[in-house]
Amino acid sequence: MRLATECTVEYKRGTPEPLGATVSGSYVNFAVSVPAAEEVTLRLYRGASAEPAYAITMEAEDRTASVFSVCVKLGSETPEGGWQYDYEAKGIRFTDPYVRLLAGRERFGKRLSAKEERLVRGIVRPAGNGAALGRPGIAMNDLILYKLHVRGFTKETKSANAGTYAALAGKTEYLRSLGINAVLLMPVTEFNECWREGDRDESVPAFAATPYYRGSGMQSRIPEAIAEETERERKVNYWGYAKRYFLFAPKASYASDPGRADAEFRAMVKKLHAAGIEVLLEMMIPADTNRSLAHDALRFWVREYGIDGFRLGGDSVDVRMLATDPYLADTKLLCGGWDANGIYASQAEPKTPMLAEYNDGYLADARRFLKGDEGMTRTFAGRVTRSSANVGVINYITDHNGFTLADLYMYDVKHNDANGEHGRDGSDYNHSWNCGAEGPDRRRKIRDLRIRMRKNAILAMMVSQGAPMLLAGDEFGNSQGGNNNAYNQDNPTGWVNWAEQKRQADFTAFVREAIALRKAHPVLHNPIPLKGMDYLSSGAPDVSVHGREAWRPDDSPYNRCLGILLSGDFAKVERRADGDGKTLVNNGSTNVEQTFAGAQTIQVRNSAQTDRNASDDSFYLIFNMYWEEQTFAIPVLPGRGGFRIALATDRSLETGKEVGDLLTIPARTIAVLQSMPAPAATKIVTRGKRLR
Repeated sequence: MRLATECTVEYKRGTPEPLGATVSGSYVNFAVSVPAAEEVTLRLYRGASAEPAYAITMEAEDRTASVFSVCVKLGSETPEGGWQYDYEAKGIRFTDPYVRLLAGRERFGKRLSAKEERLVRGIVRPAGNGAALGRPGIAMNDLILYKLHVRGFTKETKSANAGTYAALAGKTEYLRSLGINAVLLMPVTEFNECWREGDRDESVPAFAATPYYRGSGMQSRIPEAIAEETERERKVNYWGYAKRYFLFAPKASYASDPGRADAEFRAMVKKLHAAGIEVLLEMMIPADTNRSLAHDALRFWVREYGIDGFRLGGDSVDVRMLATDPYLADTKLLCGGWDANGIYASQAEPKTPMLAEYNDGYLADARRFLKGDEGMTRTFAGRVTRSSANVGVINYITDHNGFTLADLYMYDVKHNDANGEHGRDGSDYNHSWNCGAEGPDRRRKIRDLRIRMRKNAILAMMVSQGAPMLLAGDEFGNSQGGNNNAYNQDNPTGWVNWAEQKRQADFTAFVREAIALRKAHPVLHNPIPLKGMDYLSSGAPDVSVHGREAWRPDDSPYNRCLGILLSGDFAKVERRADGDGKTLVNNGSTNVEQTFAGAQTIQVRNSAQTDRNASDDSFYLIFNMYWEEQTFAIPVLPGRGGFRIALATDRSLETGKEVGDLLTIPARTIAVLQSMPAPAATKIVTRGKRLR
């Protein structure tokens, strides 16, 4: 190796792994793969300086296979803006695909000139300490997921750091009080939100098209002469689903201090973890990304930041390799589907699933059933009761791509006029219903119906096996004005409107109740797959499907009534009392104090006693999706004392009220009935004689 500049700096032979820039004391090891290159030049800059302070050329003797490496002593000096670096090979400069933090992208949505684009380069950053410690370790079936966009989640708040990792950390207490125990972040790895077709010119080096670099995040330079922007070119990729990423770098423009975005992101994760909230990332892997690079990136985020899981997107993900990676064994992996039998064919099933299906199956079926489509009763029942021993299921009715929950029952068709796509973007199959009027309406009848439909969606998710997922803002009626594809709406349309939180406090309270009910009763999120059998000889199967008549399911295509009985005798539950005498429920992963008003007190012999596999309360879930009230016969369970209303989406069904043999359910309403203890045998004494 040799110096390519007149300024001198101490350097020595480096190590080929790990790839990227790794700080060790006063030295930094630089390792980069450039296939078929004879030499590669490392350029080091003091902050945002246009010219490098040092340039070191690595030659054939500094190469291991395709990896060039050098170790440079930078000492304790840290210039303003940090030490920045890029590489040059074959006369072309490029940015390290393994860069941990990117300079030059500090402002979200700012389109860079050719001169500014040349200042996009890596920043040397030290590794974090103990980031993976203190991970909550919540079982898949116990998750209450909350999907959000880091920028859009807090951009409409009064926080001085609105739209940043720090502002999200500031919402920790709100999330905890809602009952959320895991957040799923839309893409936060560094991407160019202003990238446009035509940015890549013919001067891109040949190695950029090799399997290693393709899709790696390496950015070509914008030509000096940029044609006049068209309407299409002015769009900003707000969501962040891009064609290339720097998979190891948190997005700098999402930080209040972009030069320390990694530290701010790490602090956010630690604060959420301290509150018992896991952090999952949507990791988008472009279709032609090198698989080793993608695999390294997932390991890095777990090791460096303590990330608890990933939702994997893109066609270049080797899901089997990730699922069997020993370093990701306790990391949740979500994708469209899994070949669980193939993955676990030669080994025992996991103690708790780390893999989960994330697809629109529940969304489509639940939307259709809840709005009263024909022929959906049995299909929806299957969604409510679906679970498995080795793969979890993520249930959601809204996602970032589609209507928000408020818009789902406010619009029949999409209204994407502001997107500039002339109505051609976004799905035309939304299974939505405007409840009688398109868009906002002040009539009480329509407003009440819309709120009840939203409650139906929330409660349906919370009583379904698997793990429910809320879209940020759905808990208080956030609207996008009927836009079902706000991918380029970096404005109030795409941001969460927190003003609705106060206006719809009652609805938020209902969401809290529904979440609390679910968390208090393991039978509603049982880790044991439901079989539809009474394998304990308890007098009723673990799950059974009913119609308006108890024990008689109605599969007629026009039927819109459904009853589902979950027997608490089959709940895998550990119950104990803590040192303060509070009753806790534990299903093998997380303890939940029973604070829900309708929950039954659990009797234990003493604070040290543990009653394993004790039964939970049983629940009868009633769904009436007709436009008129219906009467349901209530099943009788041996050893139980009847049912009372635990929660319902219509106010006329009073929480805590005991029900008899029949119960009339209002139109388009869900009611959750909770079993009561069987009455104790009573001794009746008359004139000193005992009656038998």
